[in-house]
Amino acid sequence: MAGFEISFSTIKPVLIFFGPIIITRLLSAYRSLRVSVSTRPPPRPLPAAPGRALNILFGGIVLFLLLSLPFNPHAPSPNVFAATRSRINTPTNVIFDRLARLQSNGKLSDFEALLQTKFTSSDARKIYLTYGPDALASCQYCTLGNRVTYLLYYIPFNVLLPQLVHLLILGVATSAPIAGQESARWRNKFTIAGLALFIFDLYAVYSYDPMQAASAAVRAGVAPPASFYNKVTLLRPLVFAVCDSICASIIWLSATHRFFFKPPSQPEQVDNAITAALAALTNTNSKLHGSNVTRNAVVRDKALKTRDDAYWQTVVSMENPARAPGEVGRGMTVGNVWEEEDVARAVSRTMAGQGGVDVAQLGVKANEFVRDITEGLDG
Repeated sequence: MAGFEISFSTIKPVLIFFGPIIITRLLSAYRSLRVSVSTRPPPRPLPAAPGRALNILFGGIVLFLLLSLPFNPHAPSPNVFAATRSRINTPTNVIFDRLARLQSNGKLSDFEALLQTKFTSSDARKIYLTYGPDALASCQYCTLGNRVTYLLYYIPFNVLLPQLVHLLILGVATSAPIAGQESARWRNKFTIAGLALFIFDLYAVYSYDPMQAASAAVRAGVAPPASFYNKVTLLRPLVFAVCDSICASIIWLSATHRFFFKPPSQPEQVDNAITAALAALTNTNSKLHGSNVTRNAVVRDKALKTRDDAYWQTVVSMENPARAPGEVGRGMTVGNVWEEEDVARAVSRTMAGQGGVDVAQLGVKANEFVRDITEGLDG
């Protein structure tokens, strides 16, 4: 495809129209950034939910770095022009004779023999350099006169699949149920960045012309041409790894309040206040329940009940000196249900392990309950 040049006179009207808008947005972003930096709270440790997002992104980074290595199992086969030191106009028989001599058995493989039959014109060699050997040799519906057919064969597994995997990793790493709200706030921006890479990848593959982008030595038939297919196949996962590294850094900076701090919105503040109030009410309810259990335990124990009655009788006598110290108030019943014969017999059976109750386990739970209730009372 023919290249084109963009002069200043061409973009000048665009700059005049969009310049004030862009400058205003940049100034506004700079001011908000300064306010965010000046009002940010002290740094905090990384929470657990953003930590899961960083683990997911780290796994994606390692995967893409491995795929960007030229010796990984899924790396493209070497460029036949570079391997045989052949030029773009070297005869097909000469290229593949040199390639056969590089094999251990001195023979071409079945795929290489099929590829030789397709290496019949300069257009076929351009297709090989742009879309790789598989598109040239295996596509059944492609024709050299229609380059778009090779593009349609190339896109699904070479562009669409890796881009979708990358977007999936970004989506999982910014999912609120998995990575929390600190990571989910970046979901739209990371998705836009992934889609921008996708569009740029499609544009680069569609618009690339190996002869237009080649050096003068390659066009003159002096140097071997480079394979765009091999370069972009290894460069694509490397770009994904860099993108995921930037995303992980942004999540870490924002989650630890080192940068990109965003104060909670009014609904979030109300939700946090309600959550704190419910937690306080729950704690108070548990304390009241513990107090009630303690009161019941005191009443059911003869010695403790005697001390408790004596205490309240003293209090009543101090508040009402006219009442006799040993006088029992109206409505109070002397006696204890625990002293009844049936109750005492049932308690004895339970303590002996005949009542179907695990007394030891019940004691452990009671101790835990008392410890939780009386926590903080020592001071």
